[in-house]
Amino acid sequence: MRQAPAVGVLRPAYAASCPRLARSALSGRRRLSSRTSALLITLAGMTAVGLNWGTACAQPRPDAEQDSGAWLAKIQAAAEHTNYVGTFIYQQGSQVQSSRITHLADAAGEHEKLEVLDGQPREFIRNNDEVRCYLPDSKLILSETRVKSDNFPAVLATAPIEIDSHYRFSRNGMERVAGRSAEVVALDARDKQRYGYKLWSDRETGLLLKAQTIGERGDVIEQVAFTDIVIGGAIDRSRIRPSAVSTERWRVEKIEMVPADLVGAGWSVTAPIAGFRKIIEVRRSFGGRRDVGQIVYSDGLAAISVFIEAADSKALAEGDATKGPINVVSKRHGDHWLTVVGEAPAASIRQIANSVEFKPPK
Repeated sequence: MRQAPAVGVLRPAYAASCPRLARSALSGRRRLSSRTSALLITLAGMTAVGLNWGTACAQPRPDAEQDSGAWLAKIQAAAEHTNYVGTFIYQQGSQVQSSRITHLADAAGEHEKLEVLDGQPREFIRNNDEVRCYLPDSKLILSETRVKSDNFPAVLATAPIEIDSHYRFSRNGMERVAGRSAEVVALDARDKQRYGYKLWSDRETGLLLKAQTIGERGDVIEQVAFTDIVIGGAIDRSRIRPSAVSTERWRVEKIEMVPADLVGAGWSVTAPIAGFRKIIEVRRSFGGRRDVGQIVYSDGLAAISVFIEAADSKALAEGDATKGPINVVSKRHGDHWLTVVGEAPAASIRQIANSVEFKPPK
């Protein structure tokens, strides 16, 4: 049984990202540009490892928790093991982006092609944990190894019992999405420190067809939904190959990740958000240098990342920024720069950023 990362449920596209991109949006602006947002879209839950679904679902718990756990597990299984081809729309405020996804599951695992249909041409090819982003205008390939997929239409979560501690699970009947009958479920936040979610899953297969993030005032702050989809059937492998005929002279940039013990090195969060627990510590390599530490916290549906890197001589801007449900805080901490980013209300992100401490180990 695969292990499930703890991530936000709406991340619709892969992206290369780093804390420097987050800080670039802080110079006198409260809102991130659309270009910076696209590069930051997966920071909140990137490469976060949670609990094993088999172990979580085997533990005894009240009926309501069994219900939510089984429902989320069905969505995840459909996203991993079903063939599907479709077009979906991602909306955040007045911005709308359309993408086409082709997903093939076979004995070798998952294979996927995601084509962004608006703006700068780009496509993402995934073979299990290996993701390559092709940017034809720049003749650039961004390569990354991920622990697990964290993108729509998957909903990855830690143990359901943790989710039920912080979200109210309720069934809201049936609706049609992309011409298919879908069951509607709400995951309402029990406090103001996290967002809520509303999900539509295919009645026949369990595949997620539509999802919304619900803000602190009960408004929809982002949503993603299929406009057309074909589920099941054979898929020709040529449909999941890159569109570029030749990439011989393209530049390749690799983003790598290695395990780390940042807490053992003296870093800690003294006032974490209720329900958010530390699930992974890594060092990320950008441009060949392993200079960015990352600690990820999750409550089971959302995640918050703390990025730590050595401060250089270049003056950097402190501040905060917002893009839909994603909030960013960047600040100096002694000889280091901290960038805290996650799919959570701004007050929650600031609470984390203000409670990061460093005590050199004895």
